Amino acid sequence: MIAAQARRGSSLPKLAAAAIAALSLIPAACGPREQASEPLATPATTGVRSSVREFQAELGLIKATLKHNEATFSGKTGEVSGFAAGSGYPQIWLRDAATILPASRLFYDAPFLSSWLIEHLAFQKPDGGLEDWIDSRGRSDKNTTESDQETSAVRAAAEIVRVLGPDWLKQTVSGMGVLERLERALLWVVENRLDPTHGLIKGAHTADWGDVDMNLPDQRAIYTDAGTHWTCDVYDQAQFYGAARALADLLEAGGAPERAGIWRERAATVKRNADRWLWQEERGYFRVHVHLDTFKHGFDEDAIFPMGGNAEASLSGLASDEQCGKIFAAAIARQDEFKISTIGGALLPPYPKGTFKHPMVDDPYEYQNGGQWDWFGAKLVRAMFERGSSRAARAKLLEIASKNAANKGFYEWDTPDGRGRGSAFYSGSAGSLALALVEGYFGVVLGRDELHLEPKLGEDRGSVNIRIPAAGRFAAYEHVWDAEAKTLRFRFASDVGNPGTLKILLPAALSEAKRLSVRLDGKKVDYQIDRRDGDTFLILETDFLNHTLEVR
Repeated sequence: MIAAQARRGSSLPKLAAAAIAALSLIPAACGPREQASEPLATPATTGVRSSVREFQAELGLIKATLKHNEATFSGKTGEVSGFAAGSGYPQIWLRDAATILPASRLFYDAPFLSSWLIEHLAFQKPDGGLEDWIDSRGRSDKNTTESDQETSAVRAAAEIVRVLGPDWLKQTVSGMGVLERLERALLWVVENRLDPTHGLIKGAHTADWGDVDMNLPDQRAIYTDAGTHWTCDVYDQAQFYGAARALADLLEAGGAPERAGIWRERAATVKRNADRWLWQEERGYFRVHVHLDTFKHGFDEDAIFPMGGNAEASLSGLASDEQCGKIFAAAIARQDEFKISTIGGALLPPYPKGTFKHPMVDDPYEYQNGGQWDWFGAKLVRAMFERGSSRAARAKLLEIASKNAANKGFYEWDTPDGRGRGSAFYSGSAGSLALALVEGYFGVVLGRDELHLEPKLGEDRGSVNIRIPAAGRFAAYEHVWDAEAKTLRFRFASDVGNPGTLKILLPAALSEAKRLSVRLDGKKVDYQIDRRDGDTFLILETDFLNHTLEVR
């Protein structure tokens, strides 16, 4: 995104200091033979301790980044709370704010989670379209090269409902219900950005998920015009697919099953068409886009691996399990081939010099044209954790965390060797890294009425306290692997009383064992083993109130 304000951020000494201060409050990681017997306490706030110090530091950086970007002002709908996108972007950007939610819900109450979206809905156009950003002075604008503002709003709403409950949808904005506004927003995409020939969502020719058009050298590059080259890219299909399914769930919960069915079919149609037009079986990933006019590049554009679009496809469900495995392999291979310090290279190889006219993207490995982006690299890592590639995901998450530790914070993007560039205090990185770290590696997905506990620590040790202030819920656990005794001890607790499934990644020594002794609170229990690619999970049914699991 290009804002009118200066983009370049400064170094991050205050952020680093805040992260170190946060870490000083967390005890050292528990030893392999610690056997605390008292029940796990209800945590006052979210925090972790880990034998992987970089992961512990990353959570401190996430919290400090959000603190730096807090924004509260009086808007059309009353007091608005949210987060600026970064030091160079003081506005509340819709797609950035949606990305921030996995981080903000760990530390902030309801106003910071939802009031910014209510304010965005107050700026909705009569045709249903939404703006890109709003600010404290009542101004707004839209980068019309993109087609992800409305989809971001719907996906954000679904995450907010998970925390605040479905009654949040019943409020009105300027006399219209929130759910109705969300459906009108997604209808705007169908009516204005659906290409009938391919049955796919269209947008301007940008770099993967970016918003800078290839034709113009200045601020006009974020707006479509008569000279725009239109395309259908994988990123927009993944965004729409996830949003349409999320809207269907919200409509179903709101008592509108027929409308929900319509949106599920629209999602399924986009998925089928994405497979037809964008998936490259021989290369193992989705191409950047298909062109909707006669314009052609003088190089093989399909040979470019688009990180952002494939990450969103893997995370949203647009990509199947089989496709995801190939995407992960392609991403790792490209990282190795082009010698990028993390898996977050946005386009590999980048577009050749001069393809884009704007000075921010006219050179390879610059900004959206091949820069490293935690925003999307971390989303791919989250998908890797979810789809059975946990050990590779841990390695890639560690690379990102190590880079950020060296940079003493989050930048908008990084050079191939990991030097921070663009806006400092970048909130999008904080949101995606919270998704990968807390939901992926630590395996805690917590809402008002649900808890999914799928820790993927394996041979690592750690204690995790997750609190969602807006939901009034917590989940905590201690994960201790004793390699000498080949015993995993896992104590866990929460205030979510619903029974559910505990799914825990087994250390390699246990995954290879012919027989296991599995005891819950000292009693033998039934369990299942699930093997997915390189992961072996132990699965059992339980409630999450306060228990000790021992596997040997």
